[in-house]
Amino acid sequence: MRVHTGKLKQMIEAQQVIVFGCIQDCRSGAVVEAYYETGYDALLIDREHTALNTETIAEQLRLARALDFPCTVRVAEDCYHELNRTLDQAPDGIFVPRIRSCEQVERLVETVRYPPEGIRGLAGSTCPAGKYMGWGSVREQIETINRNLVVGIQIETAEALADLDGILSVPGIDIAVIGNDDLSMGMGIPGQLGAPEYHAAVERVIEACERHGVLPGIAGGDPATICHWAQRGMRAIWFASDICLLWSAAQKQIARLRDALAEIGWRP
Repeated sequence: MRVHTGKLKQMIEAQQVIVFGCIQDCRSGAVVEAYYETGYDALLIDREHTALNTETIAEQLRLARALDFPCTVRVAEDCYHELNRTLDQAPDGIFVPRIRSCEQVERLVETVRYPPEGIRGLAGSTCPAGKYMGWGSVREQIETINRNLVVGIQIETAEALADLDGILSVPGIDIAVIGNDDLSMGMGIPGQLGAPEYHAAVERVIEACERHGVLPGIAGGDPATICHWAQRGMRAIWFASDICLLWSAAQKQIARLRDALAEIGWRP
């Protein structure tokens, strides 16, 4: 049984650049294998902006664990039932979107940890996280998961930007990833990711993360943009999604094919 091995936590503590492959559309385990075999560092399964259901996510997580491929889920909301049923499938970590206050983060940290550190319910042997085979005791399970679970949040609201130090000072947060689209909307400059004020806001997030020992992260599909922010301290990278990669590859391949056909005199 490979659950909560601490591999992702160790990568964070080492301040590694961690490149996550994002699943948003594909229901097949083939996408998990593709990200793993092509050299991504970790997996992010998105539940917030997709139609992926619990059963699909559970099977993708199962394959990731079998491959010893660090796996995370972005939940749809931070209520108890959403968090608990996701965590019972034993991802290495979770991400919670649309953070607005330090009180919200405090509730989140309490909800995702077992007592005495939190209020999470224990499912025993009835789910992947609680299978007794592999655990020496229930106490070992509780202590291991509390220690190794990675908790990520998203900085993507005006409220979060206004209280970065309060939010990032809450004990138990490992990663803070900027949500570009929502943050730019919250700032009143939707989609203007090259604007000086947006760059200044991202720099503020990086600096606040460094002050509080939280790994800063950002999403993107352009290597040049990712490198720009990696040079400035970004370490958690959500790099493209399955559907974006499919469209991009399809566009490039059909263009190559039509060019090759034109060279041999073929015309539609």
